[in-house]
Amino acid sequence: MIRISSDIEIYPDTNEVMTMADDHVKHRTKVEPRIMHVLQILMNNSPQVVSREQLIDEVWDNYGGADDALNQAISHLRKVLNDTNKNDRIIETVVKKGYRFTGELGVNYQSSQEPNHKFRLSTRWIALIAIVMLFLLFVIYWIRSSESYVPKAPMDKGTPYTTNEPVPKSDRE
Repeated sequence: MIRISSDIEIYPDTNEVMTMADDHVKHRTKVEPRIMHVLQILMNNSPQVVSREQLIDEVWDNYGGADDALNQAISHLRKVLNDTNKNDRIIETVVKKGYRFTGELGVNYQSSQEPNHKFRLSTRWIALIAIVMLFLLFVIYWIRSSESYVPKAPMDKGTPYTTNEPVPKSDRE
């Protein structure tokens, strides 16, 4: 759940938006997954402007009517979020650039593009274990390589040793 204000809560997992009307009655509205995806992209990039091209690429992936679909998605989001004040929009249109999410995200909001703390912690442990394992393998390899497994030939005490002395020239011809 993502709280935008005291009157608006967003549930990305279920594609729902909860708003509180002036009469303090909560209204739960289901939105299409693509519309929720547009909202999440805008929130994840807040307060930067997100271009229309980026939204179309990420949400509609070169769909033929994506330009009109984006216009309808923004219009639908504004309606669902009761974003009617043209001077203080939650989803602001930046002319010739795109859209910007200007709503205040709750303290507990975390962009889905950022890994959560538990995942980062487990990744650190995995990396640490991998480093320790590599170190242990290196130590084992080093210890075993210092031992020679080449068998030595038995020495016969009665046979003279041969040397690697050069042979005289007269014998070679």
